[in-house]
Amino acid sequence: MKRNRLLIRVLAIVLAVLLVGGAVVSATISAFAEADAAQAERDRYEIDIVYMEEQQALHVTQRLVYHNRQAFEMDRVLFSAAGNMYRREGALAYASESLTDVFPEGYVPAGIELMRVEFDGQAADWGYVDEAEMVLRVGCALAPGKSGEFLFEYYLLLSRNCSMLGEYDTDVRLSGFYFAPGLVNGDDEEFVVNTPLSFTRWLLTGAADYSVTLAIPENYLPAATGSEALAGTEDRVSTWRFEAENVREFAVSFGKRWRESTAETESGVTVRLLSNRRNDAGALATAVETIELYEEWLGAFPMAQIDLVQSDYPIDALNFPGAVWLPEALFDSDGEMAAALRFCLAQQYVGMRAYAEPVADAWLSDVPCSYLALLAVEELEGYDAFLAALNDAVLESLHITIPGGLNITTSADLFTASEYALVVRGRGTVVMHELRLSMGREEWIAGIRQFYEMGLDNRLLGEMDFVQALDKATGGDWETFLTDWLFNVGDYIDQQIEFYE
Repeated sequence: MKRNRLLIRVLAIVLAVLLVGGAVVSATISAFAEADAAQAERDRYEIDIVYMEEQQALHVTQRLVYHNRQAFEMDRVLFSAAGNMYRREGALAYASESLTDVFPEGYVPAGIELMRVEFDGQAADWGYVDEAEMVLRVGCALAPGKSGEFLFEYYLLLSRNCSMLGEYDTDVRLSGFYFAPGLVNGDDEEFVVNTPLSFTRWLLTGAADYSVTLAIPENYLPAATGSEALAGTEDRVSTWRFEAENVREFAVSFGKRWRESTAETESGVTVRLLSNRRNDAGALATAVETIELYEEWLGAFPMAQIDLVQSDYPIDALNFPGAVWLPEALFDSDGEMAAALRFCLAQQYVGMRAYAEPVADAWLSDVPCSYLALLAVEELEGYDAFLAALNDAVLESLHITIPGGLNITTSADLFTASEYALVVRGRGTVVMHELRLSMGREEWIAGIRQFYEMGLDNRLLGEMDFVQALDKATGGDWETFLTDWLFNVGDYIDQQIEFYE
């Protein structure tokens, strides 16, 4: 399965050393998968957020009860500080051609101002370990099996932008805004902390429980991971509380131009849509029918509530546990909206609840979910519609020359956004289709369900887990087939495939 990846991995490791906070590929991460699965108690975040509208900033107090699940004593923990990406234009996760869309009024610096860092009630030794200040080291003394509490108090200046963190006309977007500990590579006892990517998920951290309060002007409505409740309103400021259990990321957004509509699936999942568009009913209906279909295929939806939010983010839908940010442009096309929702709702299963490393093994989430979204087209709109959607998704990827050394399983941080869309999403979808043709549609769905269920114990899933899931669901042996297609799908270029029939 891993052949032809050695050169890519060596390059990734070199980049990680040079960038300090860079990604480390999946082979090194697999060493701590068992520790992640065996956790007896999840970490717990308590985050208090006050939005200072006039100052265009947040005041955040974050407490994290952190458990040492390693066999060695920890003397430090490394945290993602992705909010500092906005300090320097060169650190932004966006390609130059996207900057005008993301910063329509021009780039303005923003970032984190740390006021206080403590460990177990005492001032902690801390410092950034990279030039971009996106990885924070905090000293501690934490024996194996023991727990400690980290406290961070800081101000986060929000630039006016349409990025994954900031504010603009429609909403204030908060993702990657808090300090999240990286995972530990058990082989060398080093933390792995990913830096942000614009075209796929990137935050690498453990499953945890979240209790978050948000104070915002009373004319704003919020949407977030987990359930929301209005705790009270005083002096025209509303305080909201969010609770989320067993998720690997928390995101929240809020806006004052939204109206709220809700629906419920037959199983009782609440779908909440926040939008200022008059033609938004289709999104709500599509989400409900898609969740009900996925529940038939994969089992109960992982979240009791999913928030769908019209957002200023311009590039593509941004997906988080229990929340999806939808660019306004999607509301202008029922087809594009449906495709985005079907993909994002599939990722709530595979990629968020059942978790593969989001950068080094990004394909394990993005590729099965892309094909699940296409099978939803087949189920709901018929086979002809499925074929049209399949060809639209993959044909361009079969008629290009791939940059040297890149393939479907390459770490996502080695791609540009366009390369990733063509190589991983495009060609990866071809591989899923060939699997389906070889094993059968129902068998393929059963394999994805098995893969999802393998991740319910919170372990970090890898490529061999995917193979074993397919084998168990079908009674076959799919490693050779899958390996051959992942690395040789380019042979289709020689065959000049013009249309799948």
